[in-house]
Amino acid sequence: MNTSNVNLDYERAVLSGIIFDSSLMIRVQALGMSAGDFYHPFHSRLFESLEYLYENSAIEETIIKQHMGKNFDEVAMLDVLSALPITQIEIYAEKLKEFSQLRDFKRMAQQILYKVDNEEDITATIHLVHEELERVEEGNRELFNIVTLDQVKAEEAEFICKAWLPFPKHTVSLVTAGGGVGKSFLLLQAAMRMIRDEKLKVFMWLSEDALSLSKYRSELIAKNILESDISVFTKNLHIAGADSETIHFLEESRAGVEVSSKFYQFKRMLKNYDVIILDPLIAMFGADENNNAHARKFINLFTRWATKEEKTIIFIHHGAKNSSQSRGASAFVDAVRLVYKVEHIKNDAGEINEDDKRWIILDKDNNGAKKYLGTTKVKRQVFPQKRKVIEIEYE
Repeated sequence: MNTSNVNLDYERAVLSGIIFDSSLMIRVQALGMSAGDFYHPFHSRLFESLEYLYENSAIEETIIKQHMGKNFDEVAMLDVLSALPITQIEIYAEKLKEFSQLRDFKRMAQQILYKVDNEEDITATIHLVHEELERVEEGNRELFNIVTLDQVKAEEAEFICKAWLPFPKHTVSLVTAGGGVGKSFLLLQAAMRMIRDEKLKVFMWLSEDALSLSKYRSELIAKNILESDISVFTKNLHIAGADSETIHFLEESRAGVEVSSKFYQFKRMLKNYDVIILDPLIAMFGADENNNAHARKFINLFTRWATKEEKTIIFIHHGAKNSSQSRGASAFVDAVRLVYKVEHIKNDAGEINEDDKRWIILDKDNNGAKKYLGTTKVKRQVFPQKRKVIEIEYE
């Protein structure tokens, strides 16, 4: 036993404290302590039993013995009961959680060394490190916060780009359209407005466009629509383009769909950005586009990231053929907070007119964007009035 990350006396003290004063259980649970934080197998099983009895019965020695059945150890139980009861249980519980975390790291280090010694794939090793770090980190948090309603401050959802195309902050949104409608142009202008008007730092991965084309478009927008010098935007608008290798954040294998280790690297690279715009979603997906479970897992990765690190994330998504309706699994739409559809403006004969403008349709609005738009369908100028570029998009 490594005495640097195990203390059986602390374990007995915590368990003894709970047995003699069951009200201490809620204080231990508030720290996120679980049975897995105990090193001794009997202590771990005893804590599980105490949790159950606290919720469903009473914590008494005879009931504990009956509930544990064949897992009950008379000698180990006597050792627990002989420990001095404690009142400042948080001190001991926090130390036990720290020991548990150290053991987790040691186990992870052993796994890494094993993989290195056996010359296993370095990508799989890096993936293991990221997964274990997140698991350990999450294991030391409460599953969720429970508060009474009077402790909550009533606030409306916050938005960015409210005056032109509002997006809810710290969530994931979706912009969908068919080919050739101008999704990338639209979001490039939105990003430039966020920078000019709100001093936000924006990263855009326009994976289907050359960097030179994105620069050309941004200059057109700055000069002919926003009437601003391009220098206003260059410091806080960072882009990647078709020259960068596309990353699949989900990977299919025999074991199912797994998160790519590159996702964790991607998050670290973008830690300093307020807004992240990714175009198109499907280029970064890597799983079955029509599988709702895969789609939900993908979006949930970004939802968790947006909430945890206060990022506003916007995906550009191809519409179904000849449609602005989202392509693929319905979970892409179900899992986000806001969806805009972008469509051509047509006359009664079905002919495209107002070529520089597009209809922006608020198709899903969980956070109240309509308050700022004023309606669910608005016109927005997307291109300079005399278009100098031809939009070509490939499905």
